[in-house]
Formats: sequence, structure tokens, C-alpha cells
Amino acid sequence: MELKTLDIFCEIIDNYGDIGVVYRTAKELQKIFPKSKIRVFLNRLDEFKKINSQVLDLPSQNIDGIEYITFDYLRDNANELLTAQVIIEAFGCQIPEKYMEIAYDNSELLINLEYLSAEDWIEDFHLQSSPLGRGKLKKVFFMPGFTEKSGGVIADSNYLERIQRLLENKEFYEKKYFSDIENRENKIVGTLFSYEKNFTPLLEDLKKLDKNVVILAMGEKTQDSLRKILKNFSIEDFRNSLKYGKIEIRFLNFLNQEEYEELINIVDFNFVRGEDSFIRAVLTGKPYMWHIYCQEEYAHMDKIEGFLDKYRRVIENFSDEDFLLNMEKFFKDYNFRKENSLELGKESYLYFFENLAKIEKYNTIFRDFLIQKCNLINKLKDFIEKY
Repeated sequence: MELKTLDIFCEIIDNYGDIGVVYRTAKELQKIFPKSKIRVFLNRLDEFKKINSQVLDLPSQNIDGIEYITFDYLRDNANELLTAQVIIEAFGCQIPEKYMEIAYDNSELLINLEYLSAEDWIEDFHLQSSPLGRGKLKKVFFMPGFTEKSGGVIADSNYLERIQRLLENKEFYEKKYFSDIENRENKIVGTLFSYEKNFTPLLEDLKKLDKNVVILAMGEKTQDSLRKILKNFSIEDFRNSLKYGKIEIRFLNFLNQEEYEELINIVDFNFVRGEDSFIRAVLTGKPYMWHIYCQEEYAHMDKIEGFLDKYRRVIENFSDEDFLLNMEKFFKDYNFRKENSLELGKESYLYFFENLAKIEKYNTIFRDFLIQKCNLINKLKDFIEKY
């Protein structure tokens, strides 16, 4: 298929991950298909404004060659806007009915881009079709994952090029983000982005290290969790930062997508949450921990198990069993919760922080595998062109 027009639909609920994935995908597809007309339809703009400072409170706007249109504007102008040749339905969102009524007979391919999963069953569903029951439009499931037989992960060239620029100009970016951190080379610096969580074990374990630590706390839930916990500690409070012994906690304002990607590539470790931030962290090759969103009956632990299995498959020929067992235990203990709360967990952080260099070595192997074998953008491009 020669792609002429593409529409992407995203229904934002209450997080930045969905729009982060869609924004990244749209930019990359525009780069791959420069002659194609690409539009992104969103149910609201609040979260998009946070990750992209160019976004205005307008129902229809062009940003860097891509049209961004609200659902409300689409419903009022469906007949004039028409539909695209290819439609991407991100995360099973509800495409406005007025659009679909036209699309059944005028569009060719509807790609249901699902959430990332590490579970084995997705390989059987990847690229499977589903009848829509009318018109010529065909629906296909696209299942992101960590294996060659899945849809892969978003290793977009914009991000990979940004990492390369950063590595070539590391001193510039160190000054940009860490100019006020004294003796940076003698400190461990990392980001912390989470859902509600009790970080008492983290603080207590960090006190045992032989280095000072700077934690860059990101997001309201992370910062609120830390402030509630630290009420019970003897701390020095400097409004936007707190000091607890050798640990300094800085509360960062919200960063746009590009700034966040720069920051996580120059720190020593990243604790992240959700899907989009997790994949960005994985692609740094740096030590990371994933805070997955809790689901009923501990269903989220199946996803953790699935990821650890895929990670093990890639690096087990390069690493020792002791390393794998320690990291697997850490991932499971960090996430074993019935719900996201300030309930005290049983995880220990010492192995992680005492083995940062070893973790980075193996994480780099896993990252390179994903970039070379599991690149979602390349897989999506090939599928559209061959359709």
C-alpha cells in the first residue's frame, strides 16, 4: 500500500502515557511517510499541553506538519473532514460514531494498536484480523511486546538520535540539568516517577551506601508519597528539595517529552511507571525499575513475570544466575501490591544500588536486542507497506 492519509485516534483517560505513545508514533510515521497527510484526533488536550509546549487550546491545529483535532470538532465537522486511508485506533479507544459511519466504506485498514504486554499469548493475536461486519474496512490487531513475533516497542529514530546527540555532548547536558549539583561525579543521581508508594525502605537502604544520593522526584503521586512519608523523618526542608542525611530529594516541575528523554539518559538510574516512561528507560540501557499499575487479582504481576521472562531469554547467556535471581526478586517485591497505596512493602534496594555498573551492562544488551529485533515503528511501517 502507498500510504496517502493516516488518522490516529487517542482517548486520554488520566495519564500521560497514552498521548506520549501517540505523539511519538505520529512524529515517527510522519518522518517515514513525508508525503502522507497525518492527523491525530484527541478527546482532550490537557495532558498533550503538558508534554508539548506548542499545543494551544484550539479544536484544530497544525504542529510540525501534523494536524491535531479534538473529538468534539470532528463530530461537528465529520462530513467535511472525511476519513483516512489507514486508521490507527490507539489502545481500543472509542472512535466517534460519525467518523466510523463514513470509514466503513471509505477507509481501507483499521489498526488496533494495543497496550504493551510481555505475555506469551500476544504473539498469537498479533496481526490477526477481526471482522467489522460491514463495508470494505478491515480491522487488524497490533500487539506491542518484547519478542520478534510481537509488535515490538517504540524505538523511534527521533529518540535514538536524541540519545546519540546527548552522548556526543554529555558535558553540555550535564551543565543543563546538574549545574547546581556539587561534586556530581561523586554522587549517585537518578529519577523517581511512580504511583502512590511507601519509599521508606528506599530511604533507609540509600543511607547505607558509601555515596551521597540525589533523587529527582517527578509527578504529583511520587512527590505526594514522599512528602507524606518524610513527615515522620528528621529532615531539612528547602521547599523544592528535602535533605535526609546523605540523601537529597529534589521535586521537579513537569518536563516536556524531549526534556524528560534528555534527563533520563544522563542520570545513573531511573525508577519509572506506566508504559511510555518504562520503554524510554529501557532504551537508555541504564539501570531501571518499573512501577506497574496495579490490577485486580494481582493481574499486573503476570505482566511483570512476562517481562522478566523475556529479559532472561535475551541476557541469560551473558549474565550469571545470581544476578538474574536478585533482579527478578527486586522487580516482584517492588510491585507486589493489591493496590497502589502507602502500604509498606518488603523490597530491598541494596543489591540494585550496589550493582549499578553490572545492571547497566546487561540492560544495554537487552536494549540493543529490542532496537535491532523488536522495533515497533519498523514493524508498523512494513505492515502498512505490504498490506
